[in-house]
Amino acid sequence: MDLENVIKAGDQVIVQRQGYTKLHKLKQHGSVVIGKFTVQMDNIVGEKYFDTFQMKNCPENKKLFILEKVEEVNSASNAVNIEKSGRDNRNIVGDDSSQTLTKEDIDKLQDVQLNSNAIVEKLINNSKTFNMKTEYSQEKYIKKKEKKYFEYIQIRKPTIRLLTNMFYRQDPTKTLGIRIDDLSQILAYANVHSEGNHLLYDSGSSGLMSAAIMNCIGANTNGCLIHMHPGNECQKNAFIAMQFPQEQKDRCINVNLYSVLRCFYQNKKTQNEIDNTNHLNKIKTDENVDDIEPATKKARIEEQLPTSCEKQPQWKLENERACKILQNKCDSLIIAAKEHPVSIVKELIQFLQGGRQLVVFNLNKEPLQDLFIYLKTRLDTVAIKLSNNFLRNYQVLPERTHPEVMMNSGGYVLSAVKLNC
Repeated sequence: MDLENVIKAGDQVIVQRQGYTKLHKLKQHGSVVIGKFTVQMDNIVGEKYFDTFQMKNCPENKKLFILEKVEEVNSASNAVNIEKSGRDNRNIVGDDSSQTLTKEDIDKLQDVQLNSNAIVEKLINNSKTFNMKTEYSQEKYIKKKEKKYFEYIQIRKPTIRLLTNMFYRQDPTKTLGIRIDDLSQILAYANVHSEGNHLLYDSGSSGLMSAAIMNCIGANTNGCLIHMHPGNECQKNAFIAMQFPQEQKDRCINVNLYSVLRCFYQNKKTQNEIDNTNHLNKIKTDENVDDIEPATKKARIEEQLPTSCEKQPQWKLENERACKILQNKCDSLIIAAKEHPVSIVKELIQFLQGGRQLVVFNLNKEPLQDLFIYLKTRLDTVAIKLSNNFLRNYQVLPERTHPEVMMNSGGYVLSAVKLNC
């Protein structure tokens, strides 16, 4: 058995009930709330991902449901027999009097057994207007009621696509409004690859950007990511959910933007001072070794002595690691920020190698228009492009195929190439 596909306690899992998805950390004797259902998750440990489970009523607690593995899903659309349908809906009055079952009656049905097929069939049999509806309206009614009482869930392993769609459905502002098509454009324009050192500034995507980049870099490679963020701690919900191997996590360096820049400039200043001192000492040595002052000899000896091995904080070690990579420059620069991007690009573009890509995402086009004008004034950036490419979802059904009604056009992506200068 492939252990990677076995569900274990402590795993981050995606619980899917029809189109609804929820991220959940699996615990021993834990439960998850799905809509109005509280579901005990013990029975899924040891099973495989993508298995389907049916929610069953718990005899001891009517408000709690347990899971039972099933091989197939019995859909109400296929199980319910429609005897007849009307020609139009013009004489149907939409009020509560058309349904003879009360809410208490339906709750009793759920307490006996949560079975969407049985509940939907009862609702149809007790509806005064169902047989008057058109065939199309009847199908919609069945799907609507089945969705409400659907008792099957599937356990899935987190992927970038699932996490992106889930976060966007829950609250787009939590991920800067990044949709799956926006994310694919960003990664493609930036040319993220497994052997490169990539630089990301992210100020609020719930770890989605860093997770997507590290997923592209892959495990057991030489690629690294410097993840700059504005706060004391970076957002990493999506990054943790991906459950990368430890060696892959170690190649994602999380640093505060202002702290790492301070470290970089201090190291640069110190290196310049050391170079100047060595240059002066070399001149003195070449003139007369014996004329070197005793204080200079003492300082030189002290430089050669090992420094004390005091344990440094983790953030300082991460800053040092990041500065070493920044000195050699990076293979891509990606910015997904709430802030206006011009000042950020001005500061970080120095760390981008020549012939490499700059990619900036923003939900609004006006900040990127300002950045476009700024990059046009620079002599080292070419192929500047501001685009709004998005994937339009379609409902595909017989004789009623059309674009989804409730959707937006996504965000805007600016891309450019830095020249060797």
